[in-house]
Amino acid sequence: MRCQNRACLLALLALFATLGLTYSLVTPLFEAPDEVWHCAYVRYLAEERALPPLSAHTPAYQQVAQPPLYYAVAALVSGAVPDDDLQDLMWHNPGFGYQAGGTVNDNKNMLIHTGREASPWRGAVLAVRLARFVSLAFGLLTVLAAWGLGQEAFPERPYLALGVAAVVAFTPQFLFISSVASNDGAAAALATAALWAIARALHRGATVRHSLILGLLVGLAALAKTSNLLLVPLTLAVFFASLQVCKSSHWRLSFIVHCSLFMAMVLAVSGWWYVRNAVLYGDPFGFALHANTPWGRATLASLTTLLSELPAVYRSFWGAFGWGHVEYPAWVYVALGVLVAVSLVGWG
Repeated sequence: MRCQNRACLLALLALFATLGLTYSLVTPLFEAPDEVWHCAYVRYLAEERALPPLSAHTPAYQQVAQPPLYYAVAALVSGAVPDDDLQDLMWHNPGFGYQAGGTVNDNKNMLIHTGREASPWRGAVLAVRLARFVSLAFGLLTVLAAWGLGQEAFPERPYLALGVAAVVAFTPQFLFISSVASNDGAAAALATAALWAIARALHRGATVRHSLILGLLVGLAALAKTSNLLLVPLTLAVFFASLQVCKSSHWRLSFIVHCSLFMAMVLAVSGWWYVRNAVLYGDPFGFALHANTPWGRATLASLTTLLSELPAVYRSFWGAFGWGHVEYPAWVYVALGVLVAVSLVGWG
């Protein structure tokens, strides 16, 4: 049975890779959320051998506030490829109507695409394709980690772990984001791997080894995206829960030791990034740079505003392609909502 499940997992990973590669090949270059800026970050690392300053005046725009893990890996993979012809790909489409979506007969592509993007790839086209393949590799890691998390959640029913991995692998938006240049794939992969490790610590008890591994994974996750810092309080809560049930008179001391080991590893792996930003720019998380963009908010949004934006968030979770403006017909989102409602009833 175990061999059969592993064979199914390998088949699932192969199918995900095939679909992700298809998405990557059919999606025109830079026709994905912020891909042009993600690629600019990669090229800056590859060419300057240094982190970009936290300034909107760089080609990477607000993405320079993102932690550098994905960009560093992509730079190692694609950095040797020259991209002197990059500007030849930046042919703006005057019919692009992103800001007027739904109100005009707008084109869906931000750029005009030519045969330069066809194989054989060379120059900037090859560099972008390689950066996309790095995202796809992180997507594969996400599916694998989701399977591991399912194994911990359903230890007696391994087929459900495959179901967990399949839901992740076949979510259209996840496939799309995993097929383009973006740090979201790396953030999802490392966060899911950390959740897998957290589940193992909760079920099998916290050990020194678990604490160090968790610190490494959470540190890497925080080095992929700032929002992954939320894994820190979650892990500390798991340590508290798993150690308290031991009923040992020394559980408080064990809690302090495990938390100290965990936090030391997190800080060793990712703390330098946030300290650097605090020292150089007085902004450890880079929030100011994001807030100063045309679509940023200088003040907190009201509850009414947030609620009004939930439908768009829901649609973008399932599928909002291009720069987020190419969506499914409305009935698709309704049907998916019905499936979610049924699953919640089953969960209850």
